[in-house]
Amino acid sequence: MNTINIATIDLNLLVIFDALVAEGHATRAAERVGLTQPAVSHALNRLRALFGDPLFVRSPRGMVPTPAALDAAPAIRSILEQVEAVLRGGRAFEPEESRRQFVLGLSDYAAFVLLPRLTERIEREAPNISLVIRNTSHGVGLPMLDEGSVELIAGNFPGPPSHMREELLYEEDFVCAGRGDHPALATPLDLDGYLSLRHLQVSTSGNPHGYVDAVLAERGLKRSVAVTVGHFLMAPFLVDSSDLLATEPRRLFGTCASRLPLRFFPPPIDIPPFRVVQAWHARHDADPGHQWLRGVVREVAQQT
Repeated sequence: MNTINIATIDLNLLVIFDALVAEGHATRAAERVGLTQPAVSHALNRLRALFGDPLFVRSPRGMVPTPAALDAAPAIRSILEQVEAVLRGGRAFEPEESRRQFVLGLSDYAAFVLLPRLTERIEREAPNISLVIRNTSHGVGLPMLDEGSVELIAGNFPGPPSHMREELLYEEDFVCAGRGDHPALATPLDLDGYLSLRHLQVSTSGNPHGYVDAVLAERGLKRSVAVTVGHFLMAPFLVDSSDLLATEPRRLFGTCASRLPLRFFPPPIDIPPFRVVQAWHARHDADPGHQWLRGVVREVAQQT
């Protein structure tokens, strides 16, 4: 078994490794740790020699971590967080004085609903704290936590494994929306009328048959999805400028109710709500700063 004399290793290399994992780009990693890009490249060469692995491979998407880097990333992130906790010496987190940067993973929907209030709270209560928001989705949120590219995620995700934590923020229901002068919405819309219209579907994966369509299919019903878009932000504006009908999360349209002349009504079929949660790795449980951030996200969610 090979032995390593840790006294001969520059532990700052772990900080650079962590930045490369988080940023996926040498220049952005350099900015994150306050070094020049050549210094980061030199450090990466030393890391490669230390690990006996390329660690990061250039691609059109940036610096892609190798399997060895992905295996090491969670442990290195945990080590750095433990060092930070030791150096804090148990001192309480003071948001108004902190200059900490938090990296959040938000789904398109969660960013649209939560982020405006969240940034307003941060600006008011912790003006020196910065947020980095990375896009996530149902299938990739938990892996992003595992690899350490984000430290908190919010949205709809599968149940987490035992080394992660989850907190329910709220259960989201659905609403139907059409433009205010839509001719078919002058009177209450029954199920047949609903199915006869052309529909807008939001799908971050581009699938034109989503959650609502699955509910309809269980009853042997089908609607006509005329337009599928990949971003929730587009839905209110497309509905306002067309005869399309959208059946989407209620809070999505709630933020636009006072800005667009839309008509809202409950779906003519029961659509089960979905869970919106925040989730994090267990290594963050006792971190006072992380506890504060989770509390702010919780309070913001309760206000939506």
